[in-house]
Amino acid sequence: MIGLVAGGLVLVLALATVVFLVTRGDDEGGDGGDIQLRVGKIAGGAEATPQADGSLAMARPGVTSPVVDVYEDFACPHCGDFDRKHDPMLKELAVSGRAKVVFRPMLVFNESRQPAHDNSLRAAAALRCVGDGARWLSYQDALYANQPSSLDTPGYSTEELISHAAKLGLTGDDFTSCVQSQRYARSVQTVSQGYIASGIQGTPAVQVNGRTLGSSEIESPEALRRAIESAS
Repeated sequence: MIGLVAGGLVLVLALATVVFLVTRGDDEGGDGGDIQLRVGKIAGGAEATPQADGSLAMARPGVTSPVVDVYEDFACPHCGDFDRKHDPMLKELAVSGRAKVVFRPMLVFNESRQPAHDNSLRAAAALRCVGDGARWLSYQDALYANQPSSLDTPGYSTEELISHAAKLGLTGDDFTSCVQSQRYARSVQTVSQGYIASGIQGTPAVQVNGRTLGSSEIESPEALRRAIESAS
């Protein structure tokens, strides 16, 4: 374990998987704005359903187990690596009806760890501005595709966030004003503290039916698939 106290960041090195440990903040906030949430249809018959807390559930209708919760921070480079490595497999399981996958964006950096904290907050708050589930997934892909190159690189400016969304057809005034005002920033902070209080200690983190997987269980798509299928 390498502790970087001054930066507010602790890294855990375990096998081939690296996760960012959570750093606590003191923010409290309200429940965000009033974006209308709509179920999005995914090719293959699955649905993408945005939740009021900022998460998104991806599953075929009627599939309720196993539940795979993925906790992610958009400023965390290893979350980007996790997404590139595991996202196709997770979507395949959801589309085939073999799992319900829930993406849970959160903050793992407190305000002392800049610009990572603000980068992550802007990105997660912007994603909350996307009401349609299918576009939510596409925008999440765009966020990872345009992730800042390092923790010390400023990124995810509101202009960039709006530009990435425009390529997906998200150009409405309500979306733009939501991103510019960071309407959901306080809610993102509050939800993140709730995850921390529930025992989430870092990102990327994966729970299957409430059990947090170990690093060896998420080091490869094959290992993660086995962990999910064994819980079915």
